[in-house]
Formats: sequence, structure tokens, C-alpha cells
Amino acid sequence: MVQLLIVDDEASVVDSLADTLPWREIGVTAVFKAFSGSEALELLQTNSIDIMMTDIRMPGMSGLELLATVRRRWKRVKCMLLSGHAEFAYAQQALRHDAHEYLLKPIGDDEVLAKVGHLVGELERERDESRAYERVVKAFSENLPKLRGDLLADLLQGMKLSPERLGQKLESLKIAISSGERFALLLCRLEDRLAELDFYSLSLMEYAVANMAEELFEDEFRLWSCKDIHGYMVFLVTQSAGDPARSDNQEQREELDESADSRLQSAASQLQLGVGRYLKGSVSVLISRWGLFPIDIQRLYEDMLLSMRKQVGNQSGLLIYVSNEFEQLPVHALQRLNEPPMLVHLLESGDWERTRDKLSGVWNELSSKWADSSEHVTEAFFSVYASFSSFAHKNGRQLTDMIGPHLSDATGLMPIRSMESFRQWMFQSLELLQQCMESETRNDRENAVRKIKQFVGKHLVEDVSLQKIADYMYMHPVHVSRLFKLETGENLSDFVLRLKMEKAATLLADPSLRNYEVALRLGYQNPNYFIKVFKKYYSVTPQEFRQKLETIEEP
Repeated sequence: MVQLLIVDDEASVVDSLADTLPWREIGVTAVFKAFSGSEALELLQTNSIDIMMTDIRMPGMSGLELLATVRRRWKRVKCMLLSGHAEFAYAQQALRHDAHEYLLKPIGDDEVLAKVGHLVGELERERDESRAYERVVKAFSENLPKLRGDLLADLLQGMKLSPERLGQKLESLKIAISSGERFALLLCRLEDRLAELDFYSLSLMEYAVANMAEELFEDEFRLWSCKDIHGYMVFLVTQSAGDPARSDNQEQREELDESADSRLQSAASQLQLGVGRYLKGSVSVLISRWGLFPIDIQRLYEDMLLSMRKQVGNQSGLLIYVSNEFEQLPVHALQRLNEPPMLVHLLESGDWERTRDKLSGVWNELSSKWADSSEHVTEAFFSVYASFSSFAHKNGRQLTDMIGPHLSDATGLMPIRSMESFRQWMFQSLELLQQCMESETRNDRENAVRKIKQFVGKHLVEDVSLQKIADYMYMHPVHVSRLFKLETGENLSDFVLRLKMEKAATLLADPSLRNYEVALRLGYQNPNYFIKVFKKYYSVTPQEFRQKLETIEEP
């Protein structure tokens, strides 16, 4: 609801503006009248005014003085100045007081409605933005622990962020760690009875373990936790004070490291005992070596997963300090292929540029490290092929239909024959997928615009506001407007007006219909407003238009 206040010491001006214009058509639901600055202030104190239109020269309090007071006490009210004086000094003062419009008398009704309608649109956008911002802030606060965990889980999987981007994320999520700071990882696997719990009960146990860890570590360490893709609980541990990396003395750094290791293992042991005593379950805990944030996260995490497979296996209740095992392996997995964002997720998001970057990274790693390994090349081929197929199926299509039978024939495309043939297949297939999806998008836009036109044509004499059309299409009004403009090159409001005026011309050709009847049939409750709109569109009044038609029809 938008409420307008009109202030002028000339009662005839106030009454004319308030009572004769079709305010509801532009979204104004109530119009208040004031004949002096003091009356305006009283109305502002007792009513929720959104837009104020005031004359400048009034006895007692001038319009500029009123504007200055409103700006101090009701900052959200949008103000317009209306004056018969065109002196530039008034315009300068109006701008200093943040007036949104400066209008000179005499002014046409259409211009008044257009200017006020523009401010109504601004209010609606501001309200939408404010509500959206409040929802986002609330959702962000409620989901902060999950957002923190998601970031750590992505870093464990090898997600690459620029230092600036990572710093921004850490700051926004209120995570107290900086680039180059030393850290260790703890990996906890809930076992025996705990591993057999249902999802809800397991979530409660994991919450209890995380709280227990916070209490045990809080005196000397800071924890940042997540649940990884294997269902393990992972804690990134930093020291609350005395970071050895900040010391210039090598011997002192080693002593601090040994002391930190001892305290860390002691706290981990206490965590195991606490789980057994209070949660009646078992947990294995693996402790990594110390590394530097963020460059060592994935490497230390891979070390722990390898130790979990080789040293823990099916045993339970173990506490292991992980050595540098991963770096000693003769064969490694493809890093770029398996790190987030995953290829299938990039395809689903429609981010074609980042998808190309992903495939380029996979190709560069293959050609530089594993060009002679047929197994690595084959792994990459089938992983990319599976992502392309999954993307096609999720869009209700066969991969053959999107990229053709030649490129989708997996049996004839074994890439181990040639690295170059694999590269050509990847990027050619991606290009065809993109072309297919963009063609479907264009078709969807065309169908949407056709539905919009049908709705407007069917409801032309009713409410065909942008909001009504958006509700019918289940879209946001801004999206509807942009979609229509993008596809047709015409503003949606201009299209509606054109149809109304064409319909008006057809109705005016019927001599049995009076002008006011034509206005009502087109949804205009105010015949005078219809006459003004018609004249602005055709440059003649409805009556003059009829006279021209009669002249043409005469032999």
C-alpha cells in the first residue's frame, strides 16, 4: 500500500490533483490533503505517508522548510516539489534537501501520474529488497555452522579459491584463521553402535561429539569442523596462541611443535574416552602433521584417508598419528578431475565458461603428468562421458540426441588411442551440448512470451498489470518485463497500451457506442483519463478520430 500526501495553500490545486486523477491505477491507495506545512506535519505524525508532493511558496512554513523537516524526521518519505517559479535557486535548494522531483506549474495530469508512478515503483523495489535482505540475513545466521562446514569440506576436496576470495569467505563466515597459519587435522570415525544409528540419531551424536571436542580443545586450540563426503567428522585445529610459524628461532619452533603435538594427542585421547563414557560408543581418531593454511589442507587430508584405509580398516577405537604416506605413493589420482566444483555440477549450473576451464585443467594435468598412463586417460574419458550423459538425462534427453551418434558412441571413442582425439572429443561434445541447451532456452522464451501475449489479449479490459502477468506466469515481475523486452524488443507496458488503443480504435468505429462506453469497455473508469491517453497515442481525441472516420466513409 502506497499513501500520498499533497500539500499546497491553494485548495483548488490540492482538490484537483487528489480527486480527479486515477491514483489506484499507478498503485496509490490513499491520498491525503494538507493546505499548509503545519497541517502536513500533523498528517505525517499520524499516518504512514510514503510520497509527499508539496508546493514551494506557502505562507508560514515554505515547501523547502517542510522538505528539510521531513528529511530529518521521516527519511524514507519520497518528496516532490511543485512550484510555479522556475528560478534555478529553488531547484538547487530542492536538490540539497534530496527532493526526488522538481515539477513546474502548470503540469499535465499524465506527467504527474508518470512522476508519482516512478516513485511508487522505487518504493516497491526498495521494499522487495528490504524484505529479501532481512530473509537473507536471517537464513545466513541460521545456516552459519553449515556454511562453515561446507567451506571446509570443499577445501578438503581440493577446491581452489584466490587468496582474496578465500579471505572474504573466512571473514564473512567469522572463521578465525589466516593464510600461512599453521594447522593440523583431526579425522574422527564413529564406530560400532554409533555407526548403526538412524540419520536423526546419528546427527544428534555427531552434534554431541562436536560439542565435546570444543570443550576439550577450547583452552589451547581453535576448532573448525565439518562432515566430509565419507561421513567422517573432520576438525581443522589451530593454536589459540604461540603459533610456531611466527617464531624466528628454529629450536623454539621445534619445541613449540612438540608441545602442541603432545597437547593435541592428549585432547584427542580425552575425546575418545568421553565418547565411550558419555555416548556409549567407539571412535577412531587420526591426527595429521602440522601444515600451512590453506596450501596443505588437501595433502594432509589425503594422508589421513590413506591411513584410514591402510592402518585402521575395520578395526575400531584407534588413535593414530599420521605420517607422510601420501607423498610417497608412486601413483596418484587425477586431482583436477575430482576436485570441486565437479564437472556434472558445472554443467547443471549452465556455467559453460567454467566448464571449459575445468576440462582444460583436466587436459593439462593429463598431458603434463599422465600422458603415458592409459589408465589415467581412460579414467578421465569415462568420468567426462558419465558427466555428459548424466547432464543429458537430467534434461530429459539422450546424449545421442544432443551430441550425435558419432560422438556418443563410447565403444568407438576409446581415448587411449590418442591424447589429441580425447581433447577434440571433450571440447566438441561440450560445444554441441551448449548449442542444444541455448536453443532450448530460446524456445522456452518464445513460449513464455506467447503465453504472456495470450493472457494480455484475454484480460485486456481487466487488470493486466505487470504483477498480474507475473502471478500468472509464476515469475518475478522484473523477470517478466526483461524476458518480454529481450524477446520482442518492446516494453510490456507499451505492448498493453498498443493493444488497448487498437481496440479503442475498433470500438470508436461503432457509432452506437459513446466515448465513455468505449472507455469502460477498455477498463478505464475515468473517461477523461481515457481521452488523454488516447490523444497522447493517436495525437487526436476520440471524437476527432470518429470525425476522421466519418469523412473517410463519405462517398
